[in-house]
Amino acid sequence: MTPSFHAGKRLFSLGLWAGAAILLLIVLNGSFAGLAPLGVLFDPLDGLYRTARLAEHPPEQTLRLDALDAPVTVARDVRGVPHIFAQSDRDVVIALGYVVAQDRLFQLDFIPRVASGRLAEVFGPASLGADRFLRRTGMDWAAQKIAAKIEAEGGLEKDLSHWFATGANAYIDALDDEDFPFEFRLFGYRPGRYSALHAARLMQYFAYDLTFRTDAADYSTLQERLGAAAYAQLYPRHNALSVPIIPEPGGIAPGAAAQPSMAEAPEAGRAAMARLAAMQERFMGTVAEGFIPGKGSNNWVVSGARSTTGAPILAGDMHLRLTMPAIWYEAHLVTPTMNTYGVMAPGTPLPVEAFNDHVGWAFTNTGADVIDHYALDLDEGGLRYRFEDGWRDLEAVLDTIPVKGRPPVIDTLYYAHWGPVVLGDDGAVATRWVAHEESHTLLALWGMNHARSLDDFKTALEYWDAPAQNIVYADVEGNIAIRSTGYLPLRKAGHGVGLLDGSTDAFEWTGRVPFDELPHSLNPAQGFLTSTNQQPADSTYPHYLGHNWRSTYRSLRIDTLLRGQPKHSVDDLKRYQADVHAVQRDLFVPLLDTLGGLSAHADTLRRLLASWPGETTLDRPEPLVLDELLDILEALTWDEPVFDDARLPSETTLYILLRNDPDADWLDVQATEGREDAAGLLRLVLEATADTMEARYGWDTAAWRWGDHHKVEIRHLTQTAALRALWRGPLEYPGFASTLSPASGRPTTHSASWRVVVDFSQQPPVGYGVYPGGQSGNPFSAFYDLHVPAYVQFTHYDLLKPATPEALDAAEVSSRLMLSPE
Repeated sequence: MTPSFHAGKRLFSLGLWAGAAILLLIVLNGSFAGLAPLGVLFDPLDGLYRTARLAEHPPEQTLRLDALDAPVTVARDVRGVPHIFAQSDRDVVIALGYVVAQDRLFQLDFIPRVASGRLAEVFGPASLGADRFLRRTGMDWAAQKIAAKIEAEGGLEKDLSHWFATGANAYIDALDDEDFPFEFRLFGYRPGRYSALHAARLMQYFAYDLTFRTDAADYSTLQERLGAAAYAQLYPRHNALSVPIIPEPGGIAPGAAAQPSMAEAPEAGRAAMARLAAMQERFMGTVAEGFIPGKGSNNWVVSGARSTTGAPILAGDMHLRLTMPAIWYEAHLVTPTMNTYGVMAPGTPLPVEAFNDHVGWAFTNTGADVIDHYALDLDEGGLRYRFEDGWRDLEAVLDTIPVKGRPPVIDTLYYAHWGPVVLGDDGAVATRWVAHEESHTLLALWGMNHARSLDDFKTALEYWDAPAQNIVYADVEGNIAIRSTGYLPLRKAGHGVGLLDGSTDAFEWTGRVPFDELPHSLNPAQGFLTSTNQQPADSTYPHYLGHNWRSTYRSLRIDTLLRGQPKHSVDDLKRYQADVHAVQRDLFVPLLDTLGGLSAHADTLRRLLASWPGETTLDRPEPLVLDELLDILEALTWDEPVFDDARLPSETTLYILLRNDPDADWLDVQATEGREDAAGLLRLVLEATADTMEARYGWDTAAWRWGDHHKVEIRHLTQTAALRALWRGPLEYPGFASTLSPASGRPTTHSASWRVVVDFSQQPPVGYGVYPGGQSGNPFSAFYDLHVPAYVQFTHYDLLKPATPEALDAAEVSSRLMLSPE
């Protein structure tokens, strides 16, 4: 199907639903005040038709912008991916800014707007609460400090930010109001010019999305309720079941680490901490949600000795919220010093996850504890807080929040020496977070994309600050490596667990884990490396990285697959990215084998699960049964009052309890008269699951087909249901919570946001990849949702990386057949 035909279809269909979408905006979501008049969108010359006509770009164009030192060729392939050929790195980044603005202008504006808490300015007063919360995270406060420092110091970071902004603004400045993307016209505003501050805000957003959490008070409350021994059993520092990322004992660095002993959490500040946590909880399911389980990733690499090609093969898939347009943007940049292909968040001046002619890399989120919350004891006036033997003033900063259709709201932001402060009824809580610290991650990206060797790449990683990532690596020399990289704080107390006492320096940060002491491995004897957000190093690693590591199943599964055969092919690694085997079945179902005294329906479920190999494919009924069973098991186990309004122990902790301590008091169901052990609990769970299956779905396994109940939904970037017509899905989607292809929830909204495999047996290396959505953010474009069928069918596209525009034409011949997996 050609792009022009796609565009025609979209013009017709969008014309039909545009009026309905606007009505939905008004009726279903009153937050969007001051929408553009209907005539603006339906004007026959300058309305939606004009937006549709601007949806596509020429397959090849020569950019002759005033800012460029020389003309730049931009050749777009059959998927709309720009291949940018420039005579200098400066010109290629300027051109990248231009083409990203062409394709994703609303995204360039929207994500920094989230980070800076400026949603009410365009969406109206209902977004005011989100803005207040986002500003209190300190994201914009930190972004302004970091951007100002980069501007004052000059150098490469300033150049990169300015080059990209120059290109983006060259496109923005040339647009008439009628030429702006659909969302700007719908909400009736014009984007400002792009700046280095936008880039700093973008980096803050990703740190927020992957590391910001407000569960400190939960852990303090749980230790008080449970006592030290029970807390250590149910919320252990180390995960006893997962396979650590670093295969060598101690994560390379020698030493021993003790279980942290939390100080008693001060009463002052608890209400403020609860308020901060409630504010974040309110925005779950939106772009303001911050870190939640499900945001992680997979990466793995096999050495030449363990590959069928005789050279390393690298794979990665980053697990984030799925959006339309996609969170990532593909691009290929060619200069005399660089030939790199990868994906970036629109606004970063270089690819983030990529491969060049020499090296390649992929990310997973480290999940380390990089944020601390401090309870402050305020004086009677509420503007000073106790610290050591004296009192310190809170810094008060007047803040103005623009609100569409209403006068600006005047707010006050407070800061302690720890960081931003949220006030409560009985005190306050301050936050220290690595995202507030100086950052040089742009320098790291520059060095990574230009790296020609392992030493070059290692030097580049020394500049990586936030968010902390597990970065797997391979190169044409045959090396494979992994490192947990970024700013991991060293604390005076040795840890940062719970709500900390802000009146003492006992919990000060004293520095960061030295680069050479970060968990890392190079060319291990086992011939492979992998990370799946599990604990990076074993219990002998000397530095505190975190606690209550909950990611387990994916580490067990990929370890099984990589150890399961002597050599692996490119197709094998692609297949592992599509793997939907539920390790939960392997752990929990055998515990049901010997249960007796079951009703006929419960025993039917037991036998059904026992005969199932664990693949959560679309046609199977067992995944639905297991999903309901695990929910009921959790509810009946953790039914004690101590868990009210608190974070529950992990599912793997529950499994270890059932297996190793079957008489534990926690397994007794509070609502029954007798006392249950593990067998008694599991018997009740099976009976309750049978009742649930019959009541919700009917007692017919044909009605339990997983694909009928488990679907993926790719929502518009704003997440508003009022723009439901811009979503894609729900679409049948295999997988389960914590399968290698992650698919938690019904519907699934977080999964692999980019799948890539890189083969280093060819020179230069070749890649294969796919992400949900498409290159364009314009819903009229053929490239808005082009990848969706391939994505849900786990098809990879050839990632074309020619050295010249002429070579691109030849390379496309072999890839065109992959464009229509429908």
